Amino acid sequence: MDHIQPYLDYFAMHPGWAIAVIFLIAFGEALLVIGLVVPSTAVLVGAGALVGTGKLEFWPVMLATTFGCILGDQVSYWAGRIFGERLRTMWPLSAYPHLVAKGEDFVKLHGGKSIALGRFVPGVKAVVPGIAGMFGMGQIFFTTVNVTSGIVWALAHLAPGVLLGQALALAGDLSGRLLIILLVLLVVLGVAGWLLRVAAGTISPYRKALQGRVANWARRNSSSAIRRFGNAIAPETPSSVLLLLAIVLGILAIAILIDIVSGRMVQDAVGNFDQALYNLFSEVRSAPGDELFIRITMLGDNVVIFSTAGIIVLWLLMQRAWRAAAAAAAVIALAKIAVMLASAKFGVHPPTLGGPILDVQQFRFPSGHTLMVGALFGVLATLSSRGLARWSQAIVVATCGIGVIAVAFSRLYLGVSWLSDVTASILIAIILVTIFSVVIEALPQHRFRPVGLLMVSIVAFFAIGGLHISADYDRTERRYVPPNKIIAYALSDWAKTGWTKVAARRIDLAGTPSEAFVAQWLGSPAALEAALRTAKFTPFHKWTWRDSFFYLNPDAALTTLPPRPALHEGLKAKITASQAVLPGSDFRITVRGFKTNALVSNSEIVPVYLLSLTHEVQKPHLQLFAVPSDQPASLEEIKTFIHDMLAIPGIEKIDQKEVDGLPMVILKPKS
Repeated sequence: MDHIQPYLDYFAMHPGWAIAVIFLIAFGEALLVIGLVVPSTAVLVGAGALVGTGKLEFWPVMLATTFGCILGDQVSYWAGRIFGERLRTMWPLSAYPHLVAKGEDFVKLHGGKSIALGRFVPGVKAVVPGIAGMFGMGQIFFTTVNVTSGIVWALAHLAPGVLLGQALALAGDLSGRLLIILLVLLVVLGVAGWLLRVAAGTISPYRKALQGRVANWARRNSSSAIRRFGNAIAPETPSSVLLLLAIVLGILAIAILIDIVSGRMVQDAVGNFDQALYNLFSEVRSAPGDELFIRITMLGDNVVIFSTAGIIVLWLLMQRAWRAAAAAAAVIALAKIAVMLASAKFGVHPPTLGGPILDVQQFRFPSGHTLMVGALFGVLATLSSRGLARWSQAIVVATCGIGVIAVAFSRLYLGVSWLSDVTASILIAIILVTIFSVVIEALPQHRFRPVGLLMVSIVAFFAIGGLHISADYDRTERRYVPPNKIIAYALSDWAKTGWTKVAARRIDLAGTPSEAFVAQWLGSPAALEAALRTAKFTPFHKWTWRDSFFYLNPDAALTTLPPRPALHEGLKAKITASQAVLPGSDFRITVRGFKTNALVSNSEIVPVYLLSLTHEVQKPHLQLFAVPSDQPASLEEIKTFIHDMLAIPGIEKIDQKEVDGLPMVILKPKS
C-alpha cells in the first residue's frame, strides 16, 4: 500500500498532469474505432473518486472530461464529412466492417438522437459520429447535440465516482490504509472490465464461426437433447454467448485444477506465493476491514447457502420445473461432497491454524465457503439469465460473480484459506456450473419466471445472511481473531522495564505515530470504565458502522456526534469516553483505551491498556458530512487528566514516567 500513496500524492501536488490524462482519455474514447480500446469508464469513474476524496478539484476535471469527449466526437464527425463514403475503406474502419454496418443501422434507426444515445451504447459509440458526418448531418445540429450530450455523458461518468469518493473519504477518515485498498480495488476491477471488453470484441468473429459449426453439427444429431443444445449454442440465440463462455471456462478450469491438485499431491504443501499473499494480508488487516470481511465471509456459511439453495429449488418446484430443480439441487450437493472428499485427501494446514480459538473444521482444501457460494451463484446466474437479452445476462452474471469474488477475497483477507484453496474452489464451481448450464439448455424449455427467481433469491440470501450475522457475529468474530502472542510480566518487572515494551504513541493504519499515550492501565476494562465515569467522562458504546450515519449531517452539533473511531496498530479502542462539551466551548476531550498483548500479574493477572487523550472539534467535509477532527491533547489537558485520575480514591499510581517530554502515568485499581 505504501507504493500507491506516492502516486496519489503526486497527482494531488501536480493536478495538471491528472487533468491532461483525463482529457486525453475522454478525447480518445470518442475517436473512430480507437474508442473501443480506451478504458474511459474505469479512468473517469476513478477520477471522480479522486475528486470525492479531495485529491482533485471538481470543475477542472469536469471541464477536461467534457471538452475531451466533445472534441473527440467532433474530430470523428469531420472525418466523416471530409472523406464521405471513402471512410469505409480507410483504416481503421476497413478492419471493422461489421462495426460500421452496426453503426449505420443505429444512425438510420435513431437519426439525430443517435449522437446522444450512441455515447452510452457499447460497440457503436466509437463510430456513430463518423457515420453521422458521412451521412451528411448538419454541423450546427451535430454541434448542438454533441455539446449537450457531452455534458450529460461527463456527469454520468464522474458523478458516481464523486459520490463513491465521498464515501471513501469518510472511510479514509476512519482508516487511511483502507481508503487506499478500496481505491486500488476499484482500479483493478475497472481495468479488468476493460480488458474483458477488448478481448470480447477481438474474438467475436471467430466465436460466431465456431458457434455456427458446433450448432450445425448438433442440429443434425438424432438425439433431441443434443438438437436442443445445438439451437441453444447457435449464434442467433441470445444466451449462446453465455453458454459458450461457460463451456470454455469449464474446459480451462479442468486443466488448471488438474495442475493445482497434482502439485498439492506431489508437494503436500502450499507454494511460496500462497505464503507471500498471506503475509501481505497479515500486514494490512485492521479492525474496520475485519468487521467488513467477517460479515462477508459469514454470507458463505452453510446456513445461508443451503437456505437460499432450498428457496431456489422450491421456486422451481412450484413452477413445475422438475428437472431444473433436480439439477440445481444436484449441483449444491455435489459441491458439498467435493468439499468433504477433497479436504480429506488434500487438506493442508490453513495459515492461522494453531491459534487457540480457531475452528479447524472451517479450513479445508478447497475453500468450502468459496466453493459453495460459487456453486449457488453459478446456478442462480444460469437459471435467471435464461431468455434475457445479452446485456441483461451480462449484468446478472457480473452481479453473481461479484458475490463470489467478495467471499473468496474475505477468506484470503482473514487468513483462513490459501490462494490455492480459493482458486481450486472457484475452478470446481466453474466446472459444476458448466455442466449445469449444458444440462439446462439440453432440457425442454420450461417457463419458471427467471427474473422473479433472481429477485426472490437475492432478497432471501441477504435476509437470511443478515439474520445470521446479527445472531452469530460476536461468536464468529472471536473465531477470526488474528493470532496474537501474549507476554506476561510481574508487576515489579513491568514498572522497571516492561512498560517500555509497548508503543509510546498510537500508530495509525498508515504506520504513522500519532498522539502519545498518557497512561497505562493495569486492570479490567470494567474498572477503567468506572474510573472514567468518576472523572466525569461518558463512556461510548462499541463503535459500529451504524454510528457513521450521525456523520452524514454536516450541521450536527458536536454533542450529538459519536467520537471518531481511532485505531492503534489496526485494532479498535476497547473503551472510548468523552467529557461533555463545556458551555461556550467548541471542543471536547476524548480518552481511548487500547488493549495490548501484555499481561501483568500481582495478586491477579490483568491486561494492560494504553490510554490516549485527544482534543476533538467539529469538522464539516464539503458540506456533505461531518466527522469530528481530533488532535493530540495539550500538555495542560494531559496534566489535568492525570490529576483527575489520581484524585479518584480507588486508583493507585504504580509509577510516573516521561515519554517524549510528556508525562505518562501507570495506574491500577487498588486491591
